Amino acid sequence: MNRRVWLCVLVGVLSVCLSVASAASELKDHSAERVISVLAFQTLAETEARWAPLADYLNQQLPGERFRVQAVHYDALEQVVDAGESDFILTQPSHYVYLSYRNQLSYPLVSLVNTEAGQDSAVFGGVVFVRSDASGIHQLADLKGRTIAVSSTSSLGGYQVQVAELVRQGIKVPEQVRLLVTGQPQQRVVEAVLQGDAQAGFVRTGVLEHLQQQGVVRAGQLHVLEAQLQPDFPLLVSTALYPEWPLVAMPHVDAQLMRQVASTLLSLPHHGEVAQAMHIAGFSFPQDYRVVDQLLQTLELPPFDTPRPLTLDEVYRQWQNMIFMVVAGVALALFYLFFWLLMRNRELLRIQSQLQHSARELDKLMLAVEQSPENIIITDVHGRIEYVNRSFTDNTGYTADDVEGKKPSLLKSGKTPPTVYQTLRDQLSKGQVWQGEFINRRRDGSHYTAQAIIAPVREQNGKITHYLALEQDVTQLRQTEARLHHLAYFDALTGLPNRSLLTDRLRQMIVASERRPHIHALMLLNLDRFKTINDVRGAETGDALLRAVSVRISKLMRDSDSLARMNADEFAILLPDLDGQGEQTSRHALRVSERVHFALMEPFLIQGESYSLQASTGITLFPEIDNESVENVLRRADMALHQAKAAGGNQTLFFEAEMGAVAARNFKVEGELRQAIRQQQLRLYVQPQVDRQQQLRGAEVLVRWQHPEKGLILPGQFIPIAEASDLIVDLSEWVLTEACRIIRQLQDEKRSVRLAVNLSVRHFQRRQFVDWLKALIQDTGINPSDLTLEITESLFIDNLEDVVAKMRALDQLGIWFSIDDFGTGYSSLAYLASLPVHELKIDQSFTRRAPEDHKAAALVETILAVAERMQIAVVAEGVETQEQADFLNRQSQPIILQGYYYGHPQPVSDLIEAADPVKA
Repeated sequence: MNRRVWLCVLVGVLSVCLSVASAASELKDHSAERVISVLAFQTLAETEARWAPLADYLNQQLPGERFRVQAVHYDALEQVVDAGESDFILTQPSHYVYLSYRNQLSYPLVSLVNTEAGQDSAVFGGVVFVRSDASGIHQLADLKGRTIAVSSTSSLGGYQVQVAELVRQGIKVPEQVRLLVTGQPQQRVVEAVLQGDAQAGFVRTGVLEHLQQQGVVRAGQLHVLEAQLQPDFPLLVSTALYPEWPLVAMPHVDAQLMRQVASTLLSLPHHGEVAQAMHIAGFSFPQDYRVVDQLLQTLELPPFDTPRPLTLDEVYRQWQNMIFMVVAGVALALFYLFFWLLMRNRELLRIQSQLQHSARELDKLMLAVEQSPENIIITDVHGRIEYVNRSFTDNTGYTADDVEGKKPSLLKSGKTPPTVYQTLRDQLSKGQVWQGEFINRRRDGSHYTAQAIIAPVREQNGKITHYLALEQDVTQLRQTEARLHHLAYFDALTGLPNRSLLTDRLRQMIVASERRPHIHALMLLNLDRFKTINDVRGAETGDALLRAVSVRISKLMRDSDSLARMNADEFAILLPDLDGQGEQTSRHALRVSERVHFALMEPFLIQGESYSLQASTGITLFPEIDNESVENVLRRADMALHQAKAAGGNQTLFFEAEMGAVAARNFKVEGELRQAIRQQQLRLYVQPQVDRQQQLRGAEVLVRWQHPEKGLILPGQFIPIAEASDLIVDLSEWVLTEACRIIRQLQDEKRSVRLAVNLSVRHFQRRQFVDWLKALIQDTGINPSDLTLEITESLFIDNLEDVVAKMRALDQLGIWFSIDDFGTGYSSLAYLASLPVHELKIDQSFTRRAPEDHKAAALVETILAVAERMQIAVVAEGVETQEQADFLNRQSQPIILQGYYYGHPQPVSDLIEAADPVKA
């Protein structure tokens, strides 16, 4: 086709497309809601639930639009499209081709991406399978005359692609096979073959592997015919590969919205939360759906099912005997003339068919070009523009008349590096395809980023006649990538690098040190009492203070130093390439720490109030060992920081090797204790509580660890380690469960002893603690009045209302509460009146000093007086001598005694024997 014909065709197509676009814009739905119709193979409710996150994601990313998913079955979807009652269509490829020819749908905006065998793929194929023990069926040609199970004859992956392969084998379907239509899902096809109802089955790729993972199909139970592995596709396939489902737009949808939807879906994170909710991997650039056209033409399926005109050749072959008898007497010259006309007619029909096919292909091509969401530019060999599509004019603001005869350089913004244009010219001069990005300028002066592919257009003899440029506006995509990068590596509140970026820089410094030895320092800094300021003054003040801290510390840093916010009120400072060695480097890091401490002491003025801050700092130098790791460096600095805070705060500590050794020992003990709870290595001991007549009134439950190698371990060696982690909750649950079991045993034997259990603060603070304890009491069937929970005053520091509510709920069951170590905590008398407390335990430090220390004696007497006035029982613990016992027994108020003087911790069996029977 010469240039003049080419230009005429383009101008004609452009005119028609502009007319269609104008009409579509007049008919555009002015409703704010955009409907996405999705082909449903399951129930409509299931389909809409699966694809609802698609609309939610578009609504979130495109605030100016409102999207809704509508599930529609196969025939109903055609009615929706005919009536124009939707804006976007998501359907299977062959259905898209059929609807596109009927309703002029857009070129696919994106293609669906699924995960097949752990690999993302935008294509799929068909599988033809038989039972492994099937006889006489070894290849597709053996299926003639067999019974074949299929889910639906309208299914592309489950029927049509396999039929195309059988047609190539010379098998006519359905004439030469027997079809068993099972209906969806395709698992029914597999069941039909396994049960012997069919000799072979058609399914889409991935179905057999999925059923094998579910245990429905055993390995080796089925055999795939013509099994092959296609490049970049992980599953066995019996057919060619075809593109996945496309998302397309109705004719009335404007190009700007199509570009926005396509760009937004291409930006959807693969395997992200939204993609996982829809059970897909994500979306990709649109695939080539011409192979689906060819498939439908081969099978003469809609829209290619129009009967061909009957040719003279076919008339001749069908009626040749009659024709022969009619024309037998005609002269030989007339016979030759007839034969020549017949052959000429066949040739003309062939040419006509080719022209019609070419016209259809050209119509499709021009329709796809004009409606494509990408900018399409065609230039001559000198770079002068001959054609631009509607997307180009909409995106750039230039009309076709503005750019015709000019070069694409009119779009230059001056922001694209010159090397990009040089590489472009070099590759095109070699006849190669170029890919890259431009930063272009629209007619109104605004800039946009275009991802472009420019390729030479050749004639059949290889001569280049034109250049074709495809440009996609990826401005929003690049901006989104930049925002995501900033969110991933920078703290949103302070703008400082976050933990991820600091870890990356730390790793780079370690690698650099392996090539060129240098000493670096990592400093972790935690603001003391910041939580108090945040709780009292509010999060707004706390955030403002954190921003001010980050600005002030940043001013102290060298250009090579890095300041990062790790979390909450914790910051990190990386000090690379410290001068000197050994002690000199430590001093350098210490000087930086001192400058930070002094800077924080200078008042911060926040919302009219002045704040001076203190901080705890932990420092470690690195690399300290060969093959140093980021985790080790962070661990050492964190241990030093915790030591600084444990020492009272407002100080700087360097990591010492002993810290690591202690942490390692504690970690080992924690692991062994966790195993000990599971293996029933713990033992309950009890210490009796008696009255003045030394009659047993109760006992305190104590725990011991019967270690298989170290013997009996006292609680002081493992309780603190358990309290440093959530392991204390598991330990508390075990102790309470065992205590209730013992109470049940005592009650069954008609013996009355109240058992007191030390309750972990962390366990009590669990939201479900009350429900858990109620369930334990119900399961064991005990009388709750025989259970006393010993709590410490530290429980009331935080969230007193929650503590009171839980205690009252348990008090209604009859459970006693005892305040352990009373008098050593905070404002004890302030909360006694509001809490359901039944007992006070005098701390052993008072008990031991009371006989000779008049102040301690006065405190004991005061506690007894308060308890008597409030009708609360009193237990004195730590009674170890005769003098202490005499002092307590001289008091006028009743008192329960506990200590070594009256009994050491003993096994539970001794307590059961000593308990008095309950009087009838």
